[in-house]
Amino acid sequence: MLEQPITFKPQISGPVIHPIRVLLVYPNTTEVALANLGYQRVYTLLNDMDGVVCDRYSLPNDWKPEWQSLKSSALRSHELNLPAHEFDMIAFSISFEPDYLHAVTLLKYFNIPLESNDRGREHPLILAGGSAVFINPEPLAECVDAFFIGEGENLADQFFNLFTHSDWQDPRELLKASTDIPGIYVPQFYPTICDEDTIVGYTPEPEVPERVIRYWTGKTEDLCTHTEIPSETTTFKDMALMEVTRGCIWACRFCTAGFIYRPPRLPDLQLTYDSLQNVLSKQDKPSDTIGLVGPSVTDHPDLLGLAHRIVAEGKKLSFSSLRMETLTDELVDLILISGQKTLTVAVDGPSERMRNVINKAATDDFIVEKCRFLTQKGILHLKIYSIIGLPGETDEDIDQFITLVERVHKVYVEACSERGNIGNLTIGLSPLIPKPGTPFQWHPMESVASLKKKFLRLRKTFGRLSYLKLSFGSPNEAFLQTYLSRGDRSLIKFFRNYLDQDHDAKAALKQNQKEVESFVYRQYEKDDFLPWDIIDHGYRNNFLWDDYQRGLKERHTPVCDTAVCKICGIC
Repeated sequence: MLEQPITFKPQISGPVIHPIRVLLVYPNTTEVALANLGYQRVYTLLNDMDGVVCDRYSLPNDWKPEWQSLKSSALRSHELNLPAHEFDMIAFSISFEPDYLHAVTLLKYFNIPLESNDRGREHPLILAGGSAVFINPEPLAECVDAFFIGEGENLADQFFNLFTHSDWQDPRELLKASTDIPGIYVPQFYPTICDEDTIVGYTPEPEVPERVIRYWTGKTEDLCTHTEIPSETTTFKDMALMEVTRGCIWACRFCTAGFIYRPPRLPDLQLTYDSLQNVLSKQDKPSDTIGLVGPSVTDHPDLLGLAHRIVAEGKKLSFSSLRMETLTDELVDLILISGQKTLTVAVDGPSERMRNVINKAATDDFIVEKCRFLTQKGILHLKIYSIIGLPGETDEDIDQFITLVERVHKVYVEACSERGNIGNLTIGLSPLIPKPGTPFQWHPMESVASLKKKFLRLRKTFGRLSYLKLSFGSPNEAFLQTYLSRGDRSLIKFFRNYLDQDHDAKAALKQNQKEVESFVYRQYEKDDFLPWDIIDHGYRNNFLWDDYQRGLKERHTPVCDTAVCKICGIC
């Protein structure tokens, strides 16, 4: 168990022996890449290192892999205009599992063999990091030479310093040595154990850790993450982003951020904003909106002070997430003064019973009154988000959600009528994707057919309500994401089929439907082998399983208070 942050061995000192070029790839479009703070943070960290030159690459905006090929001119790095083979290493930054498909597609376009065993010294070393891969790196384990398991601060420094301060002909020569760095996972040193065609374990080679420790930084000064490369092509046009919280105290059982970033930590907001302002001052067009990013930004005790400063400068405030419990008069007033007219409220579960299952204590009455409060304060557009397909969910839970939405709609329309203008009430629904690293990792995804039936019922019911918009996350896309999230090294067959089928994921899934469903719809038992257990997140034994059982019994787990709580074992 991790009772304190990992401390690394002293770095190799002395002059740079072997300068390296690294191509940092975000396997999605440029506008999505530049909206990702982790990608920008790593880009800055690498370029601050002696002996490292880092360029970046992302896909053209509006590119569709199913019917568009990439010309050679679209495959060059963004700043140095170099082809991929002129880099020593290609590092993929992956936050979302569907981008695995783009990553393997790019390997094909870069003329790099899909599997690491088929590469030689003439090929760049293939690396990968980001939240998706330190949840479960195994789906890409046959493709990637080394994974970064955990947060980039300090971890990246240790890894690349090894290569810049060593003499080598092929970077693969140093992979064994890199496993001494906590957080570095090299799959080739962890051969699998199989029962017929099913992977049931690993046999780590001598001198490598039995499991790979997830690295996290304990230094507040390291938590200074914000927009580094502002651009009008980003999804958040005219908006600069800054990290407000890392991790989350609330321990919602479906949410990876509340578990894989433990313990939750609080950046110095004034320091981060000063650093962001320094970057923006060098831009031709400073951003007029500041986006505050984190799983639950209103948990930061210094948030109001920062919000006052931003509003006083004439900028708008935008939030990635807001918990109803923390929405005060003062904060809402600041949001409105800044010019923001839309708020998203996550109820997360369709009924009070389901909210107990996910560890969220919010009654229907509380939600209705909070929506009334926000609308009366002047919020024009209200968005409500919930997950569908939670453990133990029944038609009665959906009935209660319909009643809840009807009650919210009533108070929203009434409050808007009183003030003389009305916007839209948007209901957003997404299927549960039972993610590794969370208490729901043992639970199966609800069937696509069942989810579609629920969504059709809700669409028919809510279609008669005025000023109400309804959006659904695709059950088919959730099916694919669950497969990519919960898979193991056998997914190499799926990736090959995907490339052979001209990037048609649906056709590739159908080629081995039975095996795919064995990952998506499987109910794991307590002692079953889990592919992602190669990662040691630092929890005490059975912590996640015990919390899963509490959820099934509709019981709550206390919030993650690092000062007094010892439940998970990290603190």
